[in-house]
Amino acid sequence: MEIKMREVRAYNVSPMFWSSIIMSLIALAFVLSDWLILYSSFGDFILALAVLILFLVGRLEIDKQQMNGLLTVFGLLLLTIILSYLFNDYWVNPQRIVVSSIKFMFYIISLVVFYNFLNHNKSLNQFLRINNRFAMVVILLGVLITIGIYLDNRDLATFLWRFTRDDYRSFYFAGNAAIVRTRSIFSEPAHLGYYLNTLYFANLFSKRKSNKLVLSIMALGILLTFSYSMILIFFLTNTVAFVYNIIKGDWKWSKWYSLLLIPLVILFYFLWDMINETIIQRTLNILNGTDTSAYNRLVESWIYVERERLLFGNGIGHTPPVTNIYAYALSDFGLIGLIPYIGLSIYLLILNLPAFILFVTMNVAKGGYLNPAFWLFLLMIFLYGFNKEN
Repeated sequence: MEIKMREVRAYNVSPMFWSSIIMSLIALAFVLSDWLILYSSFGDFILALAVLILFLVGRLEIDKQQMNGLLTVFGLLLLTIILSYLFNDYWVNPQRIVVSSIKFMFYIISLVVFYNFLNHNKSLNQFLRINNRFAMVVILLGVLITIGIYLDNRDLATFLWRFTRDDYRSFYFAGNAAIVRTRSIFSEPAHLGYYLNTLYFANLFSKRKSNKLVLSIMALGILLTFSYSMILIFFLTNTVAFVYNIIKGDWKWSKWYSLLLIPLVILFYFLWDMINETIIQRTLNILNGTDTSAYNRLVESWIYVERERLLFGNGIGHTPPVTNIYAYALSDFGLIGLIPYIGLSIYLLILNLPAFILFVTMNVAKGGYLNPAFWLFLLMIFLYGFNKEN
């Protein structure tokens, strides 16, 4: 079985126009993934619109091998649902299972059709450029909102945060009004860091020559979130990529790096007190056990795993919010879901070590697999991370 639609005349007349529209919608869905309406993300509706346009212009394609893969995934999903319903000793919410299953199937089909469209259209470089432009706007808005909060003017923040949270805990570090963490139009600073880390390393892993200015601005945006996990992921993956390139002999000193060092040193000088409080002191607190956030991610995320349901899980959508995708895979889908996901991680390790480091650390730093952000992160990994040249 294979799905391949005939291109309609409208697409043939203006292929660049329609391609730009579709790619812009995909990029926008990531940007607005934290905005909620009707108990769903804005990103859900935007992705649905992108899929609809692909269908209408005849560019929605799924090959035979992918179709078999999708049927296998849906079959395993149905199996976990049936086993959960028959053998769970607690109440399984049918409505939650139905809604979560529909979203899950929609996301994975969207992932496949977007991957095919971007690959077959040879639009990987253009897709990155569009995402980079969105990221620059997101960072600019984040800086403006942060400055406004420091100046006790939250008009812009109030306007842009109407569809997401606006409580002070989402932007003050530990309730300290002296340290404002940039979150732009996302619900949390870590979510902005997740978005920027995804795009930063998509640029780094891509075959195109990276725009160093764009990467520098993204790096600044990640730093301004003062999100411990996202800054740690940024430096860890960058370090691995740097050492990896030195070993391969692909790294050479450039005058551009000298130009970057000066503003970086100046930035660290003026932000040192904040960096010391949010990164260095927090590291010490994690090591001495005062800060338990790392423990929660690495250990407590697994507390919803039930031994008697280890094979098939608790049922899709039945794990309370945790910040670990691997824990979600085991608690919701059991070993039926966890083993393939670990297999995907190992395959990425074989192909691209820095991408593997990014993949694993991002998966244990943020949960929410029924949100567009996670699936668009996967899309970027599939497009740019699964590259043997890296």
